[in-house]
Amino acid sequence: QRRRLAYFIELMEVLNPNSSTENWLRLLPGRWCLLYCTGRHIGLTLRQPTPRVLISDAFLTFAEAPESVDPILSLTSDIGFKIMPESDWPHDKSGTEGNLSVTTSARITPGRIYTNAEDGKESSSRITSSRYLGGKWGKAAKMKQLPASLPTASVNVDENDVDVSMSCGSTLKVKSARKVLQEVRTQTPPEMFDLSKIVCGTYIDSRLMVLRGVNGSALLFVRSNRTSDP
Repeated sequence: QRRRLAYFIELMEVLNPNSSTENWLRLLPGRWCLLYCTGRHIGLTLRQPTPRVLISDAFLTFAEAPESVDPILSLTSDIGFKIMPESDWPHDKSGTEGNLSVTTSARITPGRIYTNAEDGKESSSRITSSRYLGGKWGKAAKMKQLPASLPTASVNVDENDVDVSMSCGSTLKVKSARKVLQEVRTQTPPEMFDLSKIVCGTYIDSRLMVLRGVNGSALLFVRSNRTSDP
């Protein structure tokens, strides 16, 4: 299933109808909920971490920066989690809820993603994907040959202006809070905490968005309706 999802995401990227930077700036503002990541998945099933942390939802919010001449957006990552009782956590999912928030700013500029690793190296591209050369998507796309590169929206994050905060429904000691933070980071894609690892956007429409990380992993988001979110 993971391989099929990866091929589906790549097909979306090849057929992106809104590849221009202007379309990205028009569609990007809003709240996006993380649906899937093609990177490594780490959960609680085969581990015995302390404390037991269950991730609920992870959101990325893009907002237009006020009085900004350049196309700069405010970027916020919100990760909800729950600290569960250690003794009976497989059966009791109740616990103390918390939230991890990371805020920074990002500039959106035109970019390209290379479908051939060698081309990417020669052009100093920060991201390449040899998986594009697979043929399973070819029948759906009806293309005889994949283009050498695809247009993207580069996400240039300001690494010097980052605000990180964590809130929890109960009081935690410093040592316990550090363990909770580490467990949240372990279970979520690194791009959701270290926003500078987001390299570019490869697909967007009114409902779906795909971002690529510095390690080549793809993050699939769906637009979130603020009125329906808890």
